[in-house]
This record gives sequence, C-alpha cells and structure tokens, in this order.
Amino acid sequence: MKKNEILRVLYKDNSLTKEDVYTDKRGFTIITRSGIEQIQWNNKIDVKFDIISSELGNIIIKATSFQDGERKCETYGSASKENCFQKFPVEIAEKRSLARVIIKTMGLTNTLGKDEVDYQINKKTSVL
Repeated sequence: MKKNEILRVLYKDNSLTKEDVYTDKRGFTIITRSGIEQIQWNNKIDVKFDIISSELGNIIIKATSFQDGERKCETYGSASKENCFQKFPVEIAEKRSLARVIIKTMGLTNTLGKDEVDYQINKKTSVL
C-alpha cells in the first residue's frame, strides 16, 4: 500500500480530522498530539517510557510500544540545547518519543509528530 493509501485508511479508521493530520509545506505529514493519542487509543497501543539520560541540556527518553502484550517497536525522543527552546525539556522529550513510537508502530514514513516541529524554533540561544 502506498503512503497516501495508508494515511487515508489511518485517517478514516481513527476518526481523525484535518486538525489532527495535515501536510507540511516542506512535504512531510504532521500528526498533532491529539491525533497521536487518538491513534494510540483506537489501536490499543500501550507505551512504556524509560529515561535514558536526564542530564541538564540532554534529555533522552526511550518509548517502547506494545499491542496485545506483544512488543512492537522502540524509539527515542530527545530535548537538547540544539533542538529545544522550551523550559520543560523532559516533557518535550516525552512528547517526541510518544509521537515517534506511535508513528513507527503504525508503519508510517515521512511523518512527524507536531511536537517534533513545534519546539524547534529558530533561535540563537537555548534555555537548557
């Protein structure tokens, strides 16, 4: 199945709206936090989080997904001086890892969670 077909099925099966999923002007698909959580809920995806690094300036969280008790995949989310300009880096890393693991579990490519893009503001200094 092609990406457009996969997205169409995902959109329909999870009752997503245009506010949940849209195409970025750079060509990739973005799924909002509410869309990610709706996909997670509808597909009964459980996620376990592990803190890999909690050093100030480099937060890394591993997310592992499970469906029907079976491990599906794992991936990471980070918040560092280079990619996060918010004052709550642990929460940003958690949001990123959740979005990535749900997207990966659903087999999507060229797709990002909105939290992945929102917190990468072009600034010269980081709060971390």
